[in-house]
Formats: sequence, C-alpha cells, structure tokens
Amino acid sequence: MFSVQFSPLRVTACEMLTPDVMRLRLQHPTGRRLPPFEAGAHLQIQISEQHRRAYSLCSNPSDLSHYEIAVKCEHAGRGGSQALHALARPGIELAASLPCNLFALAPEAEHHLLVGGGVGLTPLMAMAYQLAAQGRAFSFVVAISSAGSSPFVDQLAASGWPVELVDNPRQKLDLRRRLEGLPANTHVYCCGPAGLMQRVREQCADLPGDQWHEEAFVGSETSVQTGFQLHLSDSGLDIEVPAGGSMLAALRQAGVAPDTNCEQGICGSCVVAWSDGEPLHGDQCLDDDDRSEYIAVCCGSCRSARLTLAL
Repeated sequence: MFSVQFSPLRVTACEMLTPDVMRLRLQHPTGRRLPPFEAGAHLQIQISEQHRRAYSLCSNPSDLSHYEIAVKCEHAGRGGSQALHALARPGIELAASLPCNLFALAPEAEHHLLVGGGVGLTPLMAMAYQLAAQGRAFSFVVAISSAGSSPFVDQLAASGWPVELVDNPRQKLDLRRRLEGLPANTHVYCCGPAGLMQRVREQCADLPGDQWHEEAFVGSETSVQTGFQLHLSDSGLDIEVPAGGSMLAALRQAGVAPDTNCEQGICGSCVVAWSDGEPLHGDQCLDDDDRSEYIAVCCGSCRSARLTLAL
C-alpha cells in the first residue's frame, strides 16, 4: 500500500552515548546538503535484507550538512538494532528513506512541553533545536534512569535550553503541577520507555486530546488478554490467535507470510484490508479513515472474537 524510496547515506561518525546507545552521523556520499526535515521526523534504514527499522532524527533541522540518529542496542529485540550496532562504522553506506514526520510540533501551541527518557529523547532533541531557533516557548523534562544515565545528558547540560532532569521519575515526576503553571494551550510531546509514557499519559489525562502527542516505535505487536480467530478471505484459512499472542506470529506459524519491513507500524508494508470484526490498531502509518478499511498486521490485534483479513 505504501512505497518508500531509498538512497545511500554515508556514516561519517559513530559515538557511544551510553554503553548501549550509539549516535550515528549520516551524510550524503558526495557531501551535498540533505533534504530538509522538521523536528519529529524519522528515517527508515535498510540495515540488511531482513531488517528495516525507523529511527528518529535527533540533529538540528537547520543544519542539513548531516543527519544524526541514536540507536539503542536491544539485546532482547528482533535483531535490527544489534545488526546496526555490529555494522556501523565510519565510511560504510546505509540505504535510507527520505525523512517522514508523524510526530510534528503543533504550530498553534502557546507552550510546548517535551517529556522523554532514554533513546526516546531523540525526536525531542530535534524539537528543542527547532523551538529554540524559532524563539518559541518550551520546556524539556528528562527522566533519568535508575542507573543515573541519559544518552544526551552532557549535551542537554550545555544546551542553554529550559531543561529539568528528573531522577527516580516513578516517584518524582509531577506533570499535573507543572501544567497548572503553563498556558491552557500547552501541547505535550512524549517519547520514551513504555512505563514512563504510561505515567506521563496518566498525568496528562485532563489535557484535550489534540494537545497530546506521543511517539512509540513498537517493538512487539499489540496483544489482548483473550484469543480470537482470523479468517483469511482469499485463502479460506481460519487461524487462531491465542490470548496474549500476536496476529503476525499466528499468521507466520500458519505458513502465511505477509510483506513486512520495519515491523514497527511505520512503513505500511504489511497493511491489509479487514472486515467483519473490531480491530485494535497499533500503527503510526494509517489515519482514522485508513483504519476503517485497513490494518497493519505487524502491530494489530482484535477486540472481537473474529476478524477477516484480505489474505
């Protein structure tokens, strides 16, 4: 359903920000300026034939001499980040898409509150660069892990931005109090570990829906507590998805191999038509109109007992 074009970018610098987070600087092979992007954008990187992943740009959008991404090595993941950590070194070229933005800043906001932690800080760093350059009001709340680390802590300390570092965020993070002192039209942007995002989401529950923005590159499929059945209309197969299981895993186990690339709900390669059910959507590539007809099977699930897919 979605087509993505790739072109080579050369790795010109690698830096370990923490023991498991690597920052890569990417430049055009001939050194020319790169296509423009706005804060919140991501690239898709074709790491290998098996692995395509999306990574947020964390560099300054006003400096198009290069892009920067930060990649956490997920040792319990599906292999993409491990492959990139093993592969990346200065001089190597990676196939990359044009920047795509599903996490843009709201131009009408009176204040922008950026909240994140870990490698989830990457899109927020680009947002801070852009907001500071434009002279727009913002504040930046950074959750520090229990180990006391953050991949951008030194850069943030030297930035001059309005940054608050919060250690032990489980106990100390209090966004309700902070929001009380901010304009009514404050927009909140959150990216980080699932637990942090859930706490931030709960503390911002009274915020109007259009003032809440989050980005979560899903590493596993949406699951439900009860099982359901997939009916494949083209092949006539009925496939059981067990409680807590994933749609994509059940399809593969039954010998059905839908197209998948990023497996993060971003690229749209695994989108198929659905009918006769109540799907759960976990993607970031479809809008509400699309979701009335299509589902990204890499990160989708189902509330009803049965869902029909055009496979």
